[in-house]
Amino acid sequence: MKKSKVKIDELKGIMLDSLKRRGVQGADVIVNHFLEAELKGHSSHGVQRMIPLLKGLDVGTIRREISFSVERETNSSLYIDGNRSIGIVLWDLLIKRVTNSDVFLISVRNASHIGYLGYYTSRLASIGVMSIMFGNAEPSVVMPGTTKKVLSTSPISIGIPPDLVLDMSLASTSRGKIVEAKRKGEKIPLGWAVDEEGKETDQPERALMGGILPLGGRKGFYLSLFLDMLTSSISGSEIAENVVGVLNTSKPPNKGEVLIEVKYYHQVKLPHIEGEMPGKHGEKIMKEAIKSNLLEVDEFLMEELRKLA
Repeated sequence: MKKSKVKIDELKGIMLDSLKRRGVQGADVIVNHFLEAELKGHSSHGVQRMIPLLKGLDVGTIRREISFSVERETNSSLYIDGNRSIGIVLWDLLIKRVTNSDVFLISVRNASHIGYLGYYTSRLASIGVMSIMFGNAEPSVVMPGTTKKVLSTSPISIGIPPDLVLDMSLASTSRGKIVEAKRKGEKIPLGWAVDEEGKETDQPERALMGGILPLGGRKGFYLSLFLDMLTSSISGSEIAENVVGVLNTSKPPNKGEVLIEVKYYHQVKLPHIEGEMPGKHGEKIMKEAIKSNLLEVDEFLMEELRKLA
């Protein structure tokens, strides 16, 4: 798949136009989120996620305007039904909420894809708030030794002030990276996924018919399972193979996310380890891209974006 250099301003304009033509609330927030993900190297959660969002908006499985209901609210918690709202816009509002509690929990169910979790934990860390965020999504991960997709990739992010952010999943990769490899006509590394017969594969199309492997074998699978159970139990979302409407937006979303904020804590102590801390490389490449005002995007994706715009 051919790639081409696109001016960031031009790409931003195409994305904004496609959302504003549809009357989408918070278009700027959505575009900035996807561009930040792309610029930091999280392309699986970057510009390509505009495609399922636009398709969901067009078929009506995702609302154009934010419309949520508060199911329960206390001094230390907030439980939200997102009512098919755009998850990125909704969560951008929620993390700006001012509370007096040392520990505060927010849960959301039934909102659309919320992008990469590090977006939210990094912003909280920058204002002195520790946080941990996790959620579920459509099933794409198999139990080792089987071929049935049971769990999502179980994304999780931890933010520690002022600027330390871990953003990862409990799977060997994200489904978005496999979709991206398929679109680009590239192979994937062995160990990422199995095909429909349960054999490891380097072919993305076979991996999508099979499933992604969890980190750490069965131990990683059960850690992911319990994180999914936590998400579902706290937020009231669907669980495991019953979750729909995330990457395939032909159905309304029924997933969930949980964010725990911690405002009171002791001094942050850093261990002495070799190498770069997670997240720092992404910040570097984003700064370089912004300086050049250029972003490398494959031509097929650009063609899809222009068609939908």
